[in-house]
Amino acid sequence: MFISLLIFPFSETHAASLFDHQDTTVPPGQSVVDVVVIGGDATIAGNVKNSVVAINGDVNVRSTAHIDGVIVVIGGHLHQEEGADVAKDIVSISFDNATVNSLIIGSGLILGIGAFKLAASLILIILPILMVAIGKRKTAAVVDRYRNAPRGKLFALGFFTALLFFAVCVLLLLTIVGIPIILLFALFLLIALAIGTTVVSHVLGEQIRRAADKPEWARAGIGAFILVSTMNIPFIGMLLFLALILFSLGVSVSMTVALFRSRSKNGSKR
Repeated sequence: MFISLLIFPFSETHAASLFDHQDTTVPPGQSVVDVVVIGGDATIAGNVKNSVVAINGDVNVRSTAHIDGVIVVIGGHLHQEEGADVAKDIVSISFDNATVNSLIIGSGLILGIGAFKLAASLILIILPILMVAIGKRKTAAVVDRYRNAPRGKLFALGFFTALLFFAVCVLLLLTIVGIPIILLFALFLLIALAIGTTVVSHVLGEQIRRAADKPEWARAGIGAFILVSTMNIPFIGMLLFLALILFSLGVSVSMTVALFRSRSKNGSKR
């Protein structure tokens, strides 16, 4: 309810709800419903049944004041005398240098996180499309190989690989020489994530009936869009992204081991 801002005689009176841009005083003995002051100061010496709100102004609460609701001060200061009766909470937000800096930093962090999530989402959608479009045969072979592979083994392999990477990275952080190796681990993780996302996106796209007659890159794009949309759901998306990382690590490590085995067999035949 917008605010009573008129000065009444000192006798017992009840103010109607009014709106004004000036300093406002509720004298002793006067009762009002709400006090809302914008661009001015509010001095409360009487009774306020609900709340007192001051925007870009100060609130002065005298010892004779009785306020049943909350006091909200935005862009100003609160001065309260001893003996004042305030029944509920007091919220004061002062736009000093520290507050402004905090708001700027907080807004920058929110915008930065939003921009990072948007960029990451676009990359996760574009990567499967590019991998299917560029390397059709190789990508199709990888998808066919891991479409029906035991998911439990892949997740377990990814989990232990992640633990190993984490332990090694902690040890390498203690030495300057270990930083390039950590960067190599990060590069391997990114490549693994691209491979795992492509496999999952391709399989998801195949489940969509309307996409059955679409090209492979289109099916991968549809699956990637569904995957990324789900990962943007709070909490559930975080768990899904963690599962995607473990699955991707499991697939990549399995591929790496299979590649080394095939090379060793070919070398032994020679």
